[in-house]
Amino acid sequence: TAVRTSVGLLLEPTATPSAAQRTTLLESIERNAERMQRLVGDILELSRFRSGSVSLQLRRFNAGALAESAVAVVAPLAARRDQRTSLDLPATVHAVYGDRRRLEQALLNLLSNAQKFSPDGGTIGVRVEHRGEDTAWIVSDDGPGIPEADQARLFERFFVGLNDRTGAGEGVGLGLPTALALAEAHGGTIEVVSRVGSGSTFALVVPT
Repeated sequence: TAVRTSVGLLLEPTATPSAAQRTTLLESIERNAERMQRLVGDILELSRFRSGSVSLQLRRFNAGALAESAVAVVAPLAARRDQRTSLDLPATVHAVYGDRRRLEQALLNLLSNAQKFSPDGGTIGVRVEHRGEDTAWIVSDDGPGIPEADQARLFERFFVGLNDRTGAGEGVGLGLPTALALAEAHGGTIEVVSRVGSGSTFALVVPT
């Protein structure tokens, strides 16, 4: 709708937008076209993973280094809202056998959600835990929490929870399903603990 409206205003014969208005309309077209491109890419990516048609590039990598890299990506966005990011690593960080890029993508999806729903001045925490034969990257926030009725549907494609519908962001309900598909492709899962008013904690868990 935003793209069509902007194009319509630019093509309207009787309209005479100023140079600044034209720039604003063109920027709106570019921004929304990029968003649509990401959306289509996410849909295709999720479909490929669910059909088992994606080959993972498996190798050993440091679980702490992946966490540091993901936090570094989100930190500038958090800083714009005076949000603090924290990283807690165990004394000994183990290596994980998996597709580093794909697992980082899953972790970034969890971090992006935490950043989006945390209030201005809030805290986004990331910690790494080794649980026997599994490794977990745990993301916590102090946002509004997730109603129990929504928790059962978090990983459905295109599901947008109540908090997202009330203005927290422009989510389309693909980030969490994609993260879960990436975890499951590694033989892992995503755990969720949340209470309304007490924030949320998501854990990306994969075999070490």
